[in-house]
Amino acid sequence: MDFKDYYKVLGIEPSATAEEIKRAYKKLARKYHPDVSDEADAQSRFQEVSEAYEVLRNADKRAEYDELRAYVNNPNQFRGTGGQFFNFDGDFSAEDQFADLLRSIFGDQGRFSGFGQFEDHRPRQPSRPTTHALSVSLEEAYRGASRQLRIETPGNSKTISVKVPKGIKPGTELRLRGQAPDGGDLYLKIELEPHAEFSIEGDSVMLTLPVSPWEAALGTTVPVRTLGGTVNLKVPPNSQSGRKLRLKGRGLGGGDQIVTLKIVNPDVSMPAAKAAFETLRDSFSFDPRKQSQQA
Repeated sequence: MDFKDYYKVLGIEPSATAEEIKRAYKKLARKYHPDVSDEADAQSRFQEVSEAYEVLRNADKRAEYDELRAYVNNPNQFRGTGGQFFNFDGDFSAEDQFADLLRSIFGDQGRFSGFGQFEDHRPRQPSRPTTHALSVSLEEAYRGASRQLRIETPGNSKTISVKVPKGIKPGTELRLRGQAPDGGDLYLKIELEPHAEFSIEGDSVMLTLPVSPWEAALGTTVPVRTLGGTVNLKVPPNSQSGRKLRLKGRGLGGGDQIVTLKIVNPDVSMPAAKAAFETLRDSFSFDPRKQSQQA
């Protein structure tokens, strides 16, 4: 991982005060936040700005970072945290101490290099991928969303900005290279939160729609909720319970919304309602069991 000049990232001088650092961060965070920015590299720039602020806002981390930066600008001589001068011309024990200083600031996030002037050459075990579940609502999966997510592993933690793609399906894994707390790849497995109205089958969004007996028999147009908003649905005449109607493109990732009709009878406890249904009964020579056998 190349050394980054965090002062340049935030567009400030090394002598900047804590208040100036904070102001610069807020300005750039607003500019590059994935929720509002149209920049092609907004997410990576936002993460870089957040990383710079995380180091420079802390007085102790900033002091260590300034020592690191001083070494990058003058690699022949470097003053360590204990006040001792190290000369890096072939002195690998001093090199090890400098590598430890890097890790004390950034964690074990792979190789650091000061514009090609220094690398940690000690043997290192490859970082293992980290898997984390990311739970999103159906609305977020449909429209896309941005999340701030804190990832914790034994001995490490990290807060990252995650952009959830529009139309993402449950079970999908997002791979974020180098974003795990130990510097390895981070895999986010998408899980969908339960919804009060909708369910998911593949890329289809499923909804049960209650209709009255006369709406099913005569046909009607009714408002129906979708993840993208309310639309009008035409119920054809002579519809039965269980009939499935399709709303194209209203599912996840270009899938459809499937609306299943469910006939719901009104309450007939009142005499007038009961009389109306008795009249309906007497007006038809209709046996639903016989009809189903013929079908």
